[in-house]
Amino acid sequence: MNISNPIHKLNLKKRIADPVHGLIRLTEVESKILEQPIFQRLRNITQLGMAKYVYPGATHNRFSHSLGVIHNVNLMYNAAYTNWMRKKDILGDIDCGWIFDDELLQITRIAGMCHDIGHFPFSHNLESAFDWMETKGITSQTFRHEDMSVKIVEELLEPIIGEYTKDVVSLISGNLEPKFLFPGMIISSAIDADRMDYLVRDSLQTGVDHGRFDKERLLDSIFPYHFKIKGIEVDSLAFASKGVEAVEQFLLARHRMHQTTYFNPSVVGFEAGLRRAYYRISTDNPPWKLPTEYLEDPISFVDFDEPLLFLQIKQTLKDSKSWLMDPVINRKPLSKVGPYYYTVQDTDNTDDSSSHDEKINLFDELNSLENPADDWFQSDNWMYVEKKSQTLIKSISKLINQSSNGFNTMKEMKNGLLLVDVDGKIIDPTDVSFGHTFLPYIAGREYNRLLLFTDKSNSLKLDKLLKPINDRLEKNQISLV
Repeated sequence: MNISNPIHKLNLKKRIADPVHGLIRLTEVESKILEQPIFQRLRNITQLGMAKYVYPGATHNRFSHSLGVIHNVNLMYNAAYTNWMRKKDILGDIDCGWIFDDELLQITRIAGMCHDIGHFPFSHNLESAFDWMETKGITSQTFRHEDMSVKIVEELLEPIIGEYTKDVVSLISGNLEPKFLFPGMIISSAIDADRMDYLVRDSLQTGVDHGRFDKERLLDSIFPYHFKIKGIEVDSLAFASKGVEAVEQFLLARHRMHQTTYFNPSVVGFEAGLRRAYYRISTDNPPWKLPTEYLEDPISFVDFDEPLLFLQIKQTLKDSKSWLMDPVINRKPLSKVGPYYYTVQDTDNTDDSSSHDEKINLFDELNSLENPADDWFQSDNWMYVEKKSQTLIKSISKLINQSSNGFNTMKEMKNGLLLVDVDGKIIDPTDVSFGHTFLPYIAGREYNRLLLFTDKSNSLKLDKLLKPINDRLEKNQISLV
């Protein structure tokens, strides 16, 4: 079968200069999406939210990032096609006519372009506040940007993308049919077009070099790969084991960016203040719609951006003479008091030791302090507790082999990584005998970190709260750091 490269079939009419990728080229339908007010809104949604208080250059936005994702989708598709042509014999019975179709490529590009279109102001910074609001009954459900992105595509962009709408929604939501696994993993997996952009872009804008990786070598390792999982045949995105150093370098770059930038204690502290201010104001006649109301009326979301929300928060805090003016508006960080808790939890639940159980119990007790009490703003406002979680990769080879757990949805592939050796056999990245120590260490693990913030005058109060927990740590000879 003569299958041509779908990249060459795209009619790329518009070009945009980008500081990360150079020229980014768009098709006609993408150019029409670009012109829509709902997409232009992303110019006023910063990529890293409150991180700009710590990294002055971190003022870049979701608009430029979304264009960068389109560019990376093209690069990944082109690499997969080129490598498939060289290695057809070891990659299984690929449905190449389906995968390397220019319409599927266009659908994947649109999904990459629109995957963040539903982001709330300050991006991910307010998501814990949405969860609190659901817990307290302020809203009927929590809010996630993927749900809003789906609503926008279905109700505002459908006239432009037409018959592509259903498939674009599937790729954004992750509710995929098995045949969509290959483009689905380009949009969201351990190594995808999204992360390939934001790691480099965030590194450039913050002045931190940890987000760099060998992109050329990584792309040269990409293949489509056919396998069965629980009797279901799928075509997936895989990486050649010969390029494992580039794979590890990418994952290490993401790990380091979380450690140094995304989880920076000062950044987390400012995010904590913003969340609590938004939550407090939302509980009593807020000047904005509650987040779930936008799901019911996505057209009103067009005018709700970061400058507007921040102005409303600033005015409300100023009128109420709230202590949150300092961390949220005046950029005065609170002191970090007590230990910086850090734990690693095996997501496969293979560690059944009492030490592990006690560690997780203690961590859960500390994390429970994050949910604000009903009167926290008046009488219990002395401490922030912030949790950050990170899962780098899941082993797809384990998903394939764990027949007892069943297989229900392509969402199980999120953060999935598939490695294939020179003979076309699947390699388990968690296997230490493979010879790479970083992959086995991070695969299948969730990283949880907990920071405690308070005013200096409350240090003794926090020490008193932590003493029984620290005593238990010492007694059981457990370290969470």
